[in-house]
Amino acid sequence: MPEEKRGRIRITRWFVWLFAWWLLAVFFYLFIAAKETRTVEAVTASGVATVLKNADKAGLPLLERNVQALTQLVQEMSGLQGVVNASIVDHKNKIIAFTNQNQLPSKSSVQVNAKDGVGYWNQTLDSGERVVCFSGDINYAGTKIGEVFLVMDAGGGAGLRTIFFWVALCALIVILFVLLVIDFNGVRPLKAVVKQRIRSWTGKDGGLPDSRELVCPVCGSLKPLDRSFMLEANLDRYPVLRPAGKDNGSANSLFRNGVNLREISRREDLGWLRRQMIHRCADIIKKLAGE
Repeated sequence: MPEEKRGRIRITRWFVWLFAWWLLAVFFYLFIAAKETRTVEAVTASGVATVLKNADKAGLPLLERNVQALTQLVQEMSGLQGVVNASIVDHKNKIIAFTNQNQLPSKSSVQVNAKDGVGYWNQTLDSGERVVCFSGDINYAGTKIGEVFLVMDAGGGAGLRTIFFWVALCALIVILFVLLVIDFNGVRPLKAVVKQRIRSWTGKDGGLPDSRELVCPVCGSLKPLDRSFMLEANLDRYPVLRPAGKDNGSANSLFRNGVNLREISRREDLGWLRRQMIHRCADIIKKLAGE
């Protein structure tokens, strides 16, 4: 297959995979956003109804300063599902009854919405919990004598969004890795290319260490003798061929540091090595000619 055609197919594959990931990410994000909206709407309806109901009950006890009755009322509210805190204040904003002083709502610099005469707004507590706060007037004989405050859990929308973000990011990383493995026909070629790229970026893409130039084809390795193989091969494990250099030196030093090409042609006991090299080189030439 021509190189240009392979390149077009590769680009198409990347586009299809990433587009599919993007579609799934958008779908699940919209699903989570819709679920969070439905949860907030349900919490809002429940909070407004609870505030209206208990504001009517608190009128006479607040007028009579019946702290025991008001305390019992806020405790009943706090026992409802989703309620984080409840409190009652008088017309001077003095707290008469409450369940948790550390979770009292605040209206400062907050946009307050209204429904059926009950104000509500979103707030994040010091603990990081997202809540919806409600406030409703306590009236007696048409006169405002206090307010009911209610704090309700806004649901796990923020937690779902965090989970969605990390799952989407991990899925993207996995997809990119799979595409790279497919393009480079395996993990080992991909590692070799990455190593070569890192070497080129760090300026260490020079010759092999210790003047070694090529892994010997008679070492028993069946890997192709290309650049990536030389980068990942363990040169200390196999004999190494070098250009002819100095002729002096003992036989032990020659075998320890590499077999000199001129030494192979001179020594009779290395005839087997010459024959295997010839056969091996012939196989390599045939493969290169076939490609």
